[in-house]
Amino acid sequence: MLKKAFLVGVNDYREAPLRGCVNDIVDMQAVLRDLYEFKTEHLRVLQDKEATQQGIIDGLNWLAEGGAEPAVRVFHYAGHGHFVPDESGDEPDGADEALVPYDCAKQGFLIDDHLKHLYDRFPKNGNLTIVMDCCHSGTNQRGEDERDITYRFMPLTFEERKAIAGAKRKFHADQRTFIMQELQGLKSTTRGPDPEIQRHIDAALKKFEKQRFGDVSIRSGNVLLAACQSDQKAADAKFGKTYHGAFTHTLVRLLRESAGRLSYYDLIEQIGDELAALKFTQIPQLECEDEKKGAEVFSLF
Repeated sequence: MLKKAFLVGVNDYREAPLRGCVNDIVDMQAVLRDLYEFKTEHLRVLQDKEATQQGIIDGLNWLAEGGAEPAVRVFHYAGHGHFVPDESGDEPDGADEALVPYDCAKQGFLIDDHLKHLYDRFPKNGNLTIVMDCCHSGTNQRGEDERDITYRFMPLTFEERKAIAGAKRKFHADQRTFIMQELQGLKSTTRGPDPEIQRHIDAALKKFEKQRFGDVSIRSGNVLLAACQSDQKAADAKFGKTYHGAFTHTLVRLLRESAGRLSYYDLIEQIGDELAALKFTQIPQLECEDEKKGAEVFSLF
């Protein structure tokens, strides 16, 4: 069975530097080798200036290679998250989530639509665990307590906020227009009570989403472990004498304490409990098919 991992950690952002991302990747690399028997030649790591947009794309393409045999694949990103205005009309909030490469000032961001396209190319005879220690909300502010917290979010410019607001308005205007078109003639064909009208509205909404979003179901072999909810901030904080992502630091420690024998569900629940006990406000997320939640972390489904 093939085991491959692609790990990206970026601290050295010119405008908003972080401090724990490279430590996260170093720790994760050691865990994959020590507990899960990932071989060195099947571990690819990009740090700081190596983590360009093209470098990340090339790394994901490398991770997808080797489709002839069953495989366990891991993509771990530790760095800034960001929003960019949605241009494809498929985001109700008007924004695409994005990763922030080292060279984002010149080459731009890696938006979720592009990442989905890359993920969809992965072979079906294996599974991909995506670990995201970044956030897509909030400001890049530091806390004043002893943990010296920085949040992993690249601040939005005024122009970006304005464009996102415009994209959000357009989405909902298009949605309303679509629903009104679907419901034309409803008076002449439906004389039932209000619940009947609501049923037609719900059906129109679903039809709109299918038309605009396409297939939004999670690929069967994908598991997402995220540091926080989409409207929260992921902390980059001081633990002892070194900095780490609060999410990755806790994940690594729990995996080591359990000798790697945790299910995805148990892992995310325990991380959440640990972060809450430490007074972090972020709530980690697990996204996968329900039947995969009980699978052991980094095991072949």
